Amino acid sequence: MAVAWQNCETLAKAPSFLVRFESCLPLVGVVGESKIANLLYLVITTRLFEKITSAACKGPSAGGKSYITERVLSFFPESAYYALSGMSEHALAYSQEPLSHRFLVLYEATGLSSDFASYLIRSLLSEGRIRYETVEKTKEGMQPVLIEREGPTGLLVTTTLINLHPENETRLLSLTVSDSSVQTRKIFFAIADPDLETEPFDFSEWRALQTWLESGERRVVVPYARILADMVPPVAVRLRRDFSAVLSLIKAHALLHRESRKRDENGRIVATLEDYEKVRGLAYEFISESVGTTVSEAIRESVTAVKTIAEFEQNITVRLVSEKLCLDKSAASRRIRKAIAGGYLRNLETNKHKPMKLELGDPLPEQVELLPRVEDLEARFRGCTVAPETEGVYTPLPPQGSEESPFLFCKPYGRRLGVEVCDFHRERNDPKCKRCEHHLGKVEVAGKGLKYNEKKSPATTLQPEI
Repeated sequence: MAVAWQNCETLAKAPSFLVRFESCLPLVGVVGESKIANLLYLVITTRLFEKITSAACKGPSAGGKSYITERVLSFFPESAYYALSGMSEHALAYSQEPLSHRFLVLYEATGLSSDFASYLIRSLLSEGRIRYETVEKTKEGMQPVLIEREGPTGLLVTTTLINLHPENETRLLSLTVSDSSVQTRKIFFAIADPDLETEPFDFSEWRALQTWLESGERRVVVPYARILADMVPPVAVRLRRDFSAVLSLIKAHALLHRESRKRDENGRIVATLEDYEKVRGLAYEFISESVGTTVSEAIRESVTAVKTIAEFEQNITVRLVSEKLCLDKSAASRRIRKAIAGGYLRNLETNKHKPMKLELGDPLPEQVELLPRVEDLEARFRGCTVAPETEGVYTPLPPQGSEESPFLFCKPYGRRLGVEVCDFHRERNDPKCKRCEHHLGKVEVAGKGLKYNEKKSPATTLQPEI
């Protein structure tokens, strides 16, 4: 590891890691898709944790999804992933390739076409291992055999499909590449760049960094995780997994800055609000679209195009939409199928062999702030007195010994309570609120209720303020 550190010391001490990474993307031929590339880098880095985040890179044929994935993987040592261009449905069970703390990379979602292969991958992602019992023919006859594959393992797939198997889709972070003409123009210029052919990129520093991260402290704590959980609206069941993915990405970003991040009393790396800010900026639109609280700009443009065409055309076809958007027919068709899947467009043609006849469907959703702004999260985390509208605005309490009301203003939770500990500590049966103890006298638990001991008054059980 000493050799790895010597090769990556400068990179490991970089104040803003992803800025450095993003500056290298044009040098390896990646243009216009920095958000996806940055997210893929963070996703693959989560292999170093016990709970790994998986992803699916989606888009039309020739959209560049596989190319972006290959380029990002080039920044990692080969020990970080196991890439396949094809796989039989039983290969995952019988393969001898180690998968623990690695990514299984499947291009064009090959190997996921069968229900059995999907089941094995689902088991590997959810349970962290595969336990598959089958029978084999031996000299003594058919004998049971238990096949075990240890994880944890991440999955990274590229596909032209709008949605994968429903059970797998919610386990993956969906990243869709751009199909716009502007992006196509950027790719033209990248292909025409002569420097890409004459100056090969040196990945040694980046691979050494990942090798160095594999040793040393990898535990990361997010001190504002509970506050963030309270601020994310529970609008969809799949958010239970997406929220876990957000925390995992925050930890990955903090781990990449291991040299500059503080440690807690247990030696764990402490994530900062900067880590959240970066992850929110990258993942917000993709998670919001997956949950359905918003739609991508591409879908919004397509629905708007149908609405505009409907003003002078009765039969709205894919061809008309593609001409309106200045897209090729296949790209427009993919957008339309995605809009139909979301219910924003309807196809009136029942014969699948005939062209679509489109009409408007459900209204496009209003923008819902799925992940709070970093300013709002910081206000709650730092104990700012700005609270949600339903809670009103409160001011901090006077210090211990004051004659004023002993009601507590809990800084980490951000609300005023009529008990001596905040919800965060009360749920943990912890009568001591370290962040707020300067407002308190001696605290103790007596009988069934919590008691507040003030120096100038006897112990009194307090009720929440109404």
